[in-house]
Amino acid sequence: MDKATEYTIISKPAYIIFKCPHCREEVEVDFLDVDFETDYWGDGAWCDCPECGVEVELGDFDYD
Repeated sequence: MDKATEYTIISKPAYIIFKCPHCREEVEVDFLDVDFETDYWGDGAWCDCPECGVEVELGDFDYD
């Protein structure tokens, strides 16, 4: 009988990518540089675009 145990791999977000609605550039922002409304990511978030510097409100997301 096999005594192997199940386990869970925990992933940590590293960065987000999006197309800036102001400068239209595809950008990457470190996850720690995103300001979230609450601990739940779906409650709203903002960050500054690294290309144009304008604050961007982040909407729906996909988790890859």
